[in-house]
Amino acid sequence: MKKSVKILLVFSLIVLAFLLFIVFKGVSNSSEKIESVEVPKEMSYLKDTEKLYTVKEYSTKKERYIEYEEHYIGKSQTFNTWYGADTYLETENEEGLFYGSDKVLAYPVEKGKKWTIDSYTFTIESVDKRVTTPAGTFDNVAEVKTTQKGVEEYSITYYAKGAGQILRESVEANGKKTMRFELQGIKQKKSEENAAQ
Repeated sequence: MKKSVKILLVFSLIVLAFLLFIVFKGVSNSSEKIESVEVPKEMSYLKDTEKLYTVKEYSTKKERYIEYEEHYIGKSQTFNTWYGADTYLETENEEGLFYGSDKVLAYPVEKGKKWTIDSYTFTIESVDKRVTTPAGTFDNVAEVKTTQKGVEEYSITYYAKGAGQILRESVEANGKKTMRFELQGIKQKKSEENAAQ
């Protein structure tokens, strides 16, 4: 098996395990720890529940990839529940944007802000990035670097207001990018009336 395929499989398993951990941890802890407080729309990094998001995850060599659509399937306690390649829970309050019970973006969004979850450290590297993906160009994007204690590799994730996570890259210690999550498109959900026609 080629080295890149092995790396892709290992990365996919790690991401899947992390997402499942977030979902199950979020379901068990969400009512205890996170109260959903509405954040003004112009400050919100939540995805729009009236839209469908197409994303692609792939190795930088593009030998293997998955493409899927994320769509809103309802509320679970205070969380928006999204389904794509996996199911995950998303909410926000005045403290930040949460996936399950884990804060992935701290509010107010300010350059240099840091927080930790278990062995992971999150740092807001920038708040005014311009990022282009196949879904379009996004301004005033928050850039978050995630490191793990004792591990040289890290990831960079970009969040846009009203669209959530638009890009994530895994980076080796030497700076080489290995994996990429990329927003491919955003479209309005069809109304139930239109869908029935």
